[in-house]
Amino acid sequence: MKHSFSAPAAAVLLCVMALAGCSSNPNAIEPNPLPDFDKRFDVDRLWRSGAGDGVEESAVTLRPAVTAQRVFAADVQGRVYGFDREKGKRQWRAKTGDRISGGLYAGYGQVLYGTREGDAVALDAETGEELWRTPVSSEVMAEPTSNGLLAIFQTIDGHVQALDAETGEQVWDYETTVPNLTLLGAAQPVIESGRVYAGFASGKVAAIELETGAPIWERRVAEPTGRSELDRLVDVDSSLLVENGGVFTATFQGKLAVLDWENGRPYWNKDLSSHQELSSYLGSLFVADSDGLVRAAEQRSGSFLWQQDKLYGRRLTGTVVQGGLVVVGDFEGYLHWMDADTGELVARYHHDGDPFAGTPVVYDDVLYALSADGRLAAYRIEERD
Repeated sequence: MKHSFSAPAAAVLLCVMALAGCSSNPNAIEPNPLPDFDKRFDVDRLWRSGAGDGVEESAVTLRPAVTAQRVFAADVQGRVYGFDREKGKRQWRAKTGDRISGGLYAGYGQVLYGTREGDAVALDAETGEELWRTPVSSEVMAEPTSNGLLAIFQTIDGHVQALDAETGEQVWDYETTVPNLTLLGAAQPVIESGRVYAGFASGKVAAIELETGAPIWERRVAEPTGRSELDRLVDVDSSLLVENGGVFTATFQGKLAVLDWENGRPYWNKDLSSHQELSSYLGSLFVADSDGLVRAAEQRSGSFLWQQDKLYGRRLTGTVVQGGLVVVGDFEGYLHWMDADTGELVARYHHDGDPFAGTPVVYDDVLYALSADGRLAAYRIEERD
């Protein structure tokens, strides 16, 4: 079944890094030096392993994926790795030869990923063996997701496609219009309460019926402004948080906003630019903006609770929460932990000399980080006496 809103034939991709702080960009923000602070927590590295070549110099994001038994990582050479989650020992390696893009999803016995050539792929999580491969409409620049029955892939040209998780056969295809110029990336779709929620380069968020692909609602979060196509970029590349009756998201050069998950009605929005993952904890929303400011907002009202500016210009990853602390990584390979109530810096660890391949992942209060050169490590934190 296909619900079409006429997407353009091809999207022109724009590197986020060129906009947000590459050294070759004359408009790049001068990064703050590493700040001093009173250390309140100790960081314990549990293990460290190599996961191939990472993302190297590309602008592709490849976050690791974590399950109860394993951690999965991939590199730009198409190698996918499965590691024991407790010890970090490599259990298998799959040489797929694919140009993997968007990142991995792991669950229900499968590892899912999409490619720059427009293939959706499922591997066996136990062995790395390929289970199925299905052509989709174009490049897959978002992490897939699954509920064990349907695997959801979103492509750069505005399609969200549901594939049978066992066979890879297409079940439905939702399509919406996206602009010709977009950022290199997309938000991971979210499955919740019989719906798929997805964000698009047009600045819109849509709710789609999971079983049929029928549209439920589509709402614009941010309006494009400015004269040039560059000025008018309002991509929804930040992760969608679907919780407490709301769909929380942020757009590039646009808004931090929340929509009613039933009907898409906007509750509040704040001027803010971000293309990174959001996180939440005890009713607060955490976002690292495009300038390197980390902010906490009250979920119900949108009121900003605190702002951490000591990491300004350090080209931050998105935020994650570990043990009640907010964590980001920066362009020099440092991880920074902040108090979720105040934003105060409380811990720091130098993971690697390179930037991160994507926002770290937290599972069972352990943080897993992958650097751009393929260094994968697991960290636990402990409060000092």
